[in-house]
Amino acid sequence: MLSFQRREEIKRLLLQQKSVTVGEIARKFQVSDETIRRDLAVLCNEGFCTKTYGGASLSVRSASTTASSIKKNLRVAEKKRIAEIAATQIKPKDCIFLDHSTTAAELCTEIRSLELTVVTNSLWVIRELANQENIDLVVTGGSVRVLDQGMFGAEALTFLRHHYFDKAFFSCRSLNLTKGVFDANEQVASFRQILAEQSARSFLMADSTKFGVPGFVHIMPYKELDVLITDAVPSGQWSDMLAKNNVTVLTTMPD
Repeated sequence: MLSFQRREEIKRLLLQQKSVTVGEIARKFQVSDETIRRDLAVLCNEGFCTKTYGGASLSVRSASTTASSIKKNLRVAEKKRIAEIAATQIKPKDCIFLDHSTTAAELCTEIRSLELTVVTNSLWVIRELANQENIDLVVTGGSVRVLDQGMFGAEALTFLRHHYFDKAFFSCRSLNLTKGVFDANEQVASFRQILAEQSARSFLMADSTKFGVPGFVHIMPYKELDVLITDAVPSGQWSDMLAKNNVTVLTTMPD
């Protein structure tokens, strides 16, 4: 395994476990402790993790981003259930927007048989739906951001401003209890802001790990969100806040 491949695998482990030790990683990849220390040093310099005694822990930073190729293999069961619930909100003949999130990519599996207009900026969605004759697939255009496997930039924003959608399904970086929905990147946040504005109903698909973690760029206050689809019912203050802002919560778990 090449060093960059090993570092991508270490990133996956950090995202899953939040922390790792040099010894466990060295045994897993059958390399020396010193090799793993060098790998972790590189990841720490990138801001992905923080050095700890004997290993490293995941950095939780407002502007930190993770490659879509890594996120696609994390919390797969939760994304599948969120996608299943999202699919119940889609009706034949709808014009929907699916963003570049890995949860939106999962939603493609659930809607293949429907007659729809699907608009997207996602390379994942294009690959999943390009051969479906019952789906009119429309692409925003724009510059490809490889990290997110999506299209952004001036051309994509101009497209959004000139089109209107029945329903938009998108994700985010984090949810702040009082301030609303956030992203880690200006370009992505701007895209999702306009997307929500151009949609009759906005559906945020966010698993429970996104509640209360740092965000960098504000997307919207909760009063502008129609539906939150998540894998666990927000409790206490979260439930009260969402109800106060008339956000419908659809969850994969019972109340």
